[in-house]
Amino acid sequence: MRALSHRHRSLQFRFAVMLTIGLLVSLALCGLGLVLGSQLLTTVKANRHLTATITRHDAEDARLRALRIAIGDLTRDVEKGRAVADARWRPLERETVAGLSTPVTVSPDMPRSIHVALIAEHRVQRQFATAAMALMAGARQGAASVKAGMPAFVASLHALEQARQTSHDLLNRQLAISGTQVEQLARHALIQVAMAGVLILFFVTLLIVWLRRRIVRPLLDIVAAIRTMNAGQPLAPLPMAADHDEIGELTRGLEALSRAGAERARIQRQVEYLAHHDPLTGLVNRVVFSERLAALLLAGQRVALLAIDLDGFKGVNDTLGHATGDKMLIRTAALLATAAREGDVVARIGGDEFAIIHVLSDGERDAAALVERIFAIAGHEAATPVIRLSIGVALSQHHALEGDELHACADIALYRAKADGRNRARHYDAAMDEERRQRRWLAHELCDAVTRGELHLAFQPIADCATRRIIGQEALARWTHPVLGAVSPDVFIAIAEEDGLIAEIGQHLLVEALTVARQWPIEWMLAINLSPVQLRDPALAARMLAAIEALGFAPCRLEVEVTEGVLIDERDTAMANLRALRAAGVRIVMDDFGTGYSSLSSLQQFPFDKIKIDRSFIAGMNEEGPALSIVRASVGLGRSLNIPVVAEGVESEQQYAVLQALGCEQIQGYLIGRPATFQAKAA
Repeated sequence: MRALSHRHRSLQFRFAVMLTIGLLVSLALCGLGLVLGSQLLTTVKANRHLTATITRHDAEDARLRALRIAIGDLTRDVEKGRAVADARWRPLERETVAGLSTPVTVSPDMPRSIHVALIAEHRVQRQFATAAMALMAGARQGAASVKAGMPAFVASLHALEQARQTSHDLLNRQLAISGTQVEQLARHALIQVAMAGVLILFFVTLLIVWLRRRIVRPLLDIVAAIRTMNAGQPLAPLPMAADHDEIGELTRGLEALSRAGAERARIQRQVEYLAHHDPLTGLVNRVVFSERLAALLLAGQRVALLAIDLDGFKGVNDTLGHATGDKMLIRTAALLATAAREGDVVARIGGDEFAIIHVLSDGERDAAALVERIFAIAGHEAATPVIRLSIGVALSQHHALEGDELHACADIALYRAKADGRNRARHYDAAMDEERRQRRWLAHELCDAVTRGELHLAFQPIADCATRRIIGQEALARWTHPVLGAVSPDVFIAIAEEDGLIAEIGQHLLVEALTVARQWPIEWMLAINLSPVQLRDPALAARMLAAIEALGFAPCRLEVEVTEGVLIDERDTAMANLRALRAAGVRIVMDDFGTGYSSLSSLQQFPFDKIKIDRSFIAGMNEEGPALSIVRASVGLGRSLNIPVVAEGVESEQQYAVLQALGCEQIQGYLIGRPATFQAKAA
């Protein structure tokens, strides 16, 4: 049914219907013309027959008149006594007899009245012929016979003339009627031809109007729409799209093609945009940044390049969620774009790395004003997490004229800003490059430090807070270089992590610590530190447990101190290692509690066995500020969770008294003992 309805709405069907109607009208007009023509031909034929009949009738009148005159002449000669030869009678007799033998010819399409009149005329003519023959026969006998037969002859002659006059009148009247019919039929034919012309003109006009409205104009609109599409302009809605015919289908197809083209153009623009912009922040990406930097340097412009890192972003992103991290990146991009000047290029290089190309004006020597604006805007932001930025600045007129070199200089300055405590800016200078070379040399030296025996352990005691009795030792890595002397753990541990040496060094120091700890009292525990980089190794727990078993050390005497960062970087692997160690009896301690973004969240994610309060809070208890409140809250939290709390960095009796009053279970610091090769004596 739907297909039939669709067919009825098609232009092909409608055009076929119009042609069919035109054909039927034409056939009807042709049929009517044929009928009128047939009637006209019949009437003309009847007229022809009437004319021929009248012509014959007139010829017969002339013949009869001549016959009558000839008979009259001969009979008068007889009455006058003149002799009439038989040769004069014979032609008249033959003529009379011929008249008697002439048949009545009447067309079948003539009216019956004419038929009757002609037959009656023929009968009267026969009577006349009989009377004429009788008169001519009496005339041969004498004048008396002529007188006797003349009345009958005259009477038949009058009857004949009357009959022929009647026939003649009927024929003429019928001829007039037939002429009128021919005229009427001709008039009807003319009217029919005129009507046919009008109908054909109307039909042709209607067809032209329909074709113009339904086909020509829509096609012109479609052609205009195609030109619009070729010009790359959006296609306006076409009214023909609502039609359920071929033009409607063509229009809908064109609109679908236009939408597809617009979608392709949109995708192309999006692809081009994504090829040059960061999809999250809308800033230009590394490719555009490098191109702009190279173009500016090639043009001789003085520029300052700012390499910017978002401090602590990884902790926010992984602990508070990627959505929060994305919002933080967007806020940072908006902050940098607001601080930058028109003409500057702000880019997201990748991850939490941003960069700005700052075109220096004639009065500017560096980018100090831009850096101040950045930190000022960041400082006034009320949203959380707080945006903290480390910035490295390099100047083209002083440091490098090539884009890659200038960026490398800015990165070196950024590294120094991070090393100096983050959330600050540093300008590049040559000493920083020297420092990086020194760091690379240290990394090379550290590779052989284990084999040369330069790495060793120092142990710092941990005591029970209530009695100051030592209950364990924390193993601390030390490196004594033959040239440099003691190298800070903060330096060489970071180098070991960056250069992939931490696993080898950590395993070596673990074995050494376990070997030393076997000599201690059985109740002492051993605390070691694991970095987030070590915990990314899926085989870490297996290697540690193998070393513990090989040395016969009880796993319950070992404590592993980790920061909450282990639950951020490659969280699944780190959690698997910690669970394996804890399942074997090793106790897991959260180190530096309170310094991260989500220490409380970390306690919920993993069942730590101990909390270690960061030394910065212990040192701050003597000053005005929230440090004492944080320590009190941390001790209370441990008590409510039934988790022991150890305070590190205890250096004075005053700090010890406060911690003892708060109910802290364990303490560590210079008050109890400094790190030493081995410390077994109680304080």
